[in-house]
Amino acid sequence: MKRIIYLLTATLFLIACNQKERMANLAEENIRQSVDNPNQLKILAVSEPDSAFGTNFFSQNEVQGMVMIMQKVSEEIMRRTNNMTEFNPNDRDVMFLAERQMRAMAEIRPLIRGSKQKGEWSGWKIKVDYEAINKDGLSYKAERWMFLDKDGRNIFKTIEIPIP
Repeated sequence: MKRIIYLLTATLFLIACNQKERMANLAEENIRQSVDNPNQLKILAVSEPDSAFGTNFFSQNEVQGMVMIMQKVSEEIMRRTNNMTEFNPNDRDVMFLAERQMRAMAEIRPLIRGSKQKGEWSGWKIKVDYEAINKDGLSYKAERWMFLDKDGRNIFKTIEIPIP
């Protein structure tokens, strides 16, 4: 009997490990397909898959982390433009960072106001930090949150946050 329990436990552990690895690979492939220069993509970190409850529910710690990153992005833009007194619309780095920040803010603004109530389990979420080079040759870093279905086989929503 102990042997059967051990084999079942080992089998379940291997299945869980394979599922986590498959979700991480899917997340990395999603990024690889979306960047301009996939050969120059650097994956910096991949989180463990975590239960998702809809696509707008994040823990308070996750929301706080996003807000802190967006604050650092704002500080970086202010530093580069001397508090907007030396703003140059031809500065590709600043403009690219500002565009990415505005897109991200549209996604996370509802989270800052208070994400929706934790609902039914909808699948998984995973976060990948990466560095890439855009079509203009500018290097950038980002964290991308991906929401996967219950089987962990399909990504149905992403949210990208710039990292300064």
